[in-house]
Amino acid sequence: MGRKAGVMRVNPKNLTRRTMPCFQEMLIFLSCLQKFNYDDDKVVNEKHALNKCMELQAKQGKQHNTINYHLQRISRMMKGG
Repeated sequence: MGRKAGVMRVNPKNLTRRTMPCFQEMLIFLSCLQKFNYDDDKVVNEKHALNKCMELQAKQGKQHNTINYHLQRISRMMKGG
């Protein structure tokens, strides 16, 4: 189930699920590169799709309320009180 940390249970299975943005685009780009013997001119569409995805991710910024943020906050509350 989960590991017990004080009175709080932490499920390690939920911690390993992470989204990997642009992963699909990167795989398509790399497979096309290999298919065409690493010739950039033949994979322009895939390269454009990967760059577009990466630009969108850069504009979104980083999500601040991660699990580590909450665990650190709860840990401080448990120590203080």
